[in-house]
Amino acid sequence: MNIKDGILLMLASLVFGWAVSSTNQTKPTPHLDTPIVVIKQDTIHSVKGKNALFIGDSHTAADYGWQHQLCKKTQMRYLNTAVGGKQTGWMLEVAKLNINSGYDYCFIYGGANDMAGNRPPIKSVKNIQKIVNMCLAKQVKPIVITGFDPLTCVAVGNRTAYKEYPKRYARFQKMLIDSIKGATVLKTHCISRTDCGDFLCHMTGSGHRKMSEFIISACRFKKY
Repeated sequence: MNIKDGILLMLASLVFGWAVSSTNQTKPTPHLDTPIVVIKQDTIHSVKGKNALFIGDSHTAADYGWQHQLCKKTQMRYLNTAVGGKQTGWMLEVAKLNINSGYDYCFIYGGANDMAGNRPPIKSVKNIQKIVNMCLAKQVKPIVITGFDPLTCVAVGNRTAYKEYPKRYARFQKMLIDSIKGATVLKTHCISRTDCGDFLCHMTGSGHRKMSEFIISACRFKKY
């Protein structure tokens, strides 16, 4: 082979080798220290031994009501200050006397009596916000409960005095959801008319049970 033929053969080899390598390229293997993205699952919170404060009216006042069942199932300790017939202005005064840093949670469930008494929803919402602010100042986690769906659970019938109550209570609940700041607001429309013991939907045993289970699930509390 002469020098010219040798040069041509070398050039052909180089071209052929480049073509093969370019068609057989694979994706580079990542380094072992490449970060791996892990999608975190929702956490179940153990509140065993935590302290809870309940502020409300008759819907929270039953001895073995939803608040008792919630704490029994999660093993929280609690103080229930709820009294039947009370409005959010009274609840605000109770909050001033009872909210302190010794509590981990404060459950706030009120407004039905304000709405039944033809009070402007905005004033009642402001009272709830003030209670929430007190909780935050003491590093207590506030959880606001809207209550049952008044449009389906309240049965005023021909009781003229309560004619506007369901709609007013529904507006109040929507305002809680839309405007309360710094709290977990739970839309607890989890019971039906058959879980109500009277036309104003004071809950029967099944209603209290459903309410407690809904709140536990919504808050991701661990049950024991």
